[in-house]
Amino acid sequence: MPVWTEAVNRAPWLRTSHHRLLRYLSPRGHGTVPDMMDFAWQAAVRAPHGSPLALLPLAARVEPMAHRRGETPIEALGAGGNWNEPRAVREFDLALRGWFDVGTPPHAEAVTDLNVLAFALTRAHRPDEAAPVLRRLGRHMTPHPWSLLPEPERTFTYWRDRATAR
Repeated sequence: MPVWTEAVNRAPWLRTSHHRLLRYLSPRGHGTVPDMMDFAWQAAVRAPHGSPLALLPLAARVEPMAHRRGETPIEALGAGGNWNEPRAVREFDLALRGWFDVGTPPHAEAVTDLNVLAFALTRAHRPDEAAPVLRRLGRHMTPHPWSLLPEPERTFTYWRDRATAR
């Protein structure tokens, strides 16, 4: 994709273009999970240190949940089982050490990215790492990705309150 290559070369920090291509490559768009995950990983490892693109693989892991949202509970049963596989562990490390822990100035979509990171950490049962993310978020819950759960506000509040009690 020459147009995509040119866009990335001109603006390697441009979060929006990467997320748009991620959506395009997702099953909700015109792609497949493997293509989407490969693109997200490649973009994240090539991103400059401190870039929010380090979160792209975790955002990609949320996509299958969103794609399966309209399915029955039995059909969607496997939608959340990908948070603890070996590559996911590396993706969490990249997101935390490559973006969250770096302390770069907030960007326009920082609240959205923090919500994705907090959501992913709670789905992976990593409350110790989710706690500082949720503390930074405070009460700023975004509908996506929490609305993928049956009781989004209640779930977010549970994890946030647990984080602030630490």
